[in-house]
Amino acid sequence: MTRRWAWLFLLGAAACTEQATSPGVCPNFCPGGSIQVHDTIFTAIIERDSSFRGYAARSQGEGLAAADLPVVQSRPFFVLSTMITRLAPKSGDTTTVPISVDSARLRLSIVRRAKEATNLTLRLYLLPLTADSTSDFASLDPFFSAAAVDSVNVSDLLARPAIGDTATVRIWGDSIRTDSAGHILQIARSDSTLVVYFSLDTTQAPFSVPDSGRVAFGVRVTADSLASIRLGANESVTNGPVMRWFYHYTDRDSAMTVKADSALRAPRFDSFVFDPPNPPLDDTTLVVGGAPSARSLLRVAMPAFLHDSFDVVRATVILVPVAAVQAAPSDSFTILVRPVLTDLGAKSPLSPATEAFGRVVVHPGSSDTLRFELTDMVRSWAIDTTFATAFFLGQIPEAASFTEIRFYSSRVSAFRPALHVTYVKRFPFGEP
Repeated sequence: MTRRWAWLFLLGAAACTEQATSPGVCPNFCPGGSIQVHDTIFTAIIERDSSFRGYAARSQGEGLAAADLPVVQSRPFFVLSTMITRLAPKSGDTTTVPISVDSARLRLSIVRRAKEATNLTLRLYLLPLTADSTSDFASLDPFFSAAAVDSVNVSDLLARPAIGDTATVRIWGDSIRTDSAGHILQIARSDSTLVVYFSLDTTQAPFSVPDSGRVAFGVRVTADSLASIRLGANESVTNGPVMRWFYHYTDRDSAMTVKADSALRAPRFDSFVFDPPNPPLDDTTLVVGGAPSARSLLRVAMPAFLHDSFDVVRATVILVPVAAVQAAPSDSFTILVRPVLTDLGAKSPLSPATEAFGRVVVHPGSSDTLRFELTDMVRSWAIDTTFATAFFLGQIPEAASFTEIRFYSSRVSAFRPALHVTYVKRFPFGEP
């Protein structure tokens, strides 16, 4: 009998022990309610959107656009910095001797091109030293209509075999391609940039002592089709035009010995002109790109309920282009979304962060609706009501091309910008 009561006591104790490792039993441990997902396109919360031009001039871009297309003509030009005209033969000399320039070598970098282009040719022209930021297509056209001082068929050079013997690599640092006129082409291994060298004599690159060796050049591009390229500009740091002057001088202290040397000069100014120019801004469109560069500011009136009881899952802004971008297929460019730190209109300071926000590549010839990812931005607006709910759309790189895109603004009700937001009601967790 005693053993029987002992077994009953053990069974009762086991029945009252909490099963900590077992799953909870609904409805005691399951929250009530269900997940409610909402997917809404807000068509009227983007307001007071505007475009502004002039953030970067043509002379401030990382590239120089050259094109010969049915829809646009674009021509780069640059003015080289001054060159020495006299030097001291030896360090510490108080007397100087004049230099005599023998020839020059001009380097241009093609950082973007259409690989399908055939007979792609660069033509070099002498321009007046007065060419500057005020120059336009019409004022420089007579100089581009004169005889070219030199030209090179880039497609022909690309088709030639590479020369990569030991002596060539020692002098040039890599293999080269060359033609009978002395033009040289290298292909950069890092990004496939084409580096083209023009060998110029003193008639092609005149050295003027009164002008301290300054000289100005313009470039035109031609091809059987798709004649559109981008040259590296001075602002690109490593891909800008560079002239190497080769000269000699007489060392009077060494029995009139003639010595040779060379010196590099980069442009003091570079830019490009194009025709027709970008159309003026208007109220019905939002403009991004062009030169001088244009940006568009969009302001969002956040619905109050998104701050209170909903979580943003995804947000995208929808923009409808007015028309397709008119350019060569290789003239694609990127539009980047940049939130503003404080809404001061055209001069609003931009957030330094760029990776977390949307960017879209614009392809010439396409008029498809564009969608930009804004999830992180809209989430931050929903969490913190002190943030400025506005953002800029800008082209990268800016002012390096004539290409621009135009979207319908909020003043065009049928195609106005919209914000597509997917959000969920915050889950009402129950109590056990």
